[in-house]
Amino acid sequence: MEKKAPIILLIETSTDVCSVALCSGNSLIGQKISHVPRAHAGIISVITQELLDSNNIPLEMCDAIAVSEGPGSYTGLRVGVSFAKGLCYGASKPLIAVGSLDLLASIASSKIIEKKSKTAIIVPMIDARRMEVYTACYSIKGERLTPVKALVIDHESFSKQLEEGVVFFCGDGSTKVADVIKHPNAVFLNVEALAQGMITNAVEKHKNGKFEDVAYFEPFYLKDFIAGISKKNPLKIQPSK
Repeated sequence: MEKKAPIILLIETSTDVCSVALCSGNSLIGQKISHVPRAHAGIISVITQELLDSNNIPLEMCDAIAVSEGPGSYTGLRVGVSFAKGLCYGASKPLIAVGSLDLLASIASSKIIEKKSKTAIIVPMIDARRMEVYTACYSIKGERLTPVKALVIDHESFSKQLEEGVVFFCGDGSTKVADVIKHPNAVFLNVEALAQGMITNAVEKHKNGKFEDVAYFEPFYLKDFIAGISKKNPLKIQPSK
């Protein structure tokens, strides 16, 4: 008998966009998205319940919970991972972690029609601070080629890769460097971090039983937390991105 496709609840909070999705195997069932900045903590449970209710799928029917592990917004990741772990504890579900850059590369790959080029690559970027981004290089099929790192962008960034072929930049970090990277081989895709981008990796990890330890799992922050100064009240410390 053929094994039924797993139903997975996907949670993405690594950027200013907050989204949740449901999939049955590699098929997207539905997705809820909020573009309200810095509202993840107040909106994540609401849109999750709306998604489950609108598709008549109670949490108990889900086979696993997947969450974006980072890198990305410190506060966003903390909210998403805490919420996912709470659901796993409450419903006794396994936890799956998917890299934030991995899901961006997956979405970008799905938008690129021509995938035969051996030199073209995908470079997802998540906004860090000032001209710094979290990034890595991926094949045109969305496979990671280099380690994830924090990189300060200048006009020489990715010059070697750009000389070798087309580079597809995507993610909220790429929008702020579009005026810096001017090479003719640089292509900027309108791709934001959404929960549906986690489907391929989440289903594969579920198939191979690659689950996280719910008690000890922590987000992949990449960089240490840096507190910022509140614009409204200089004496009040607020979390940075």
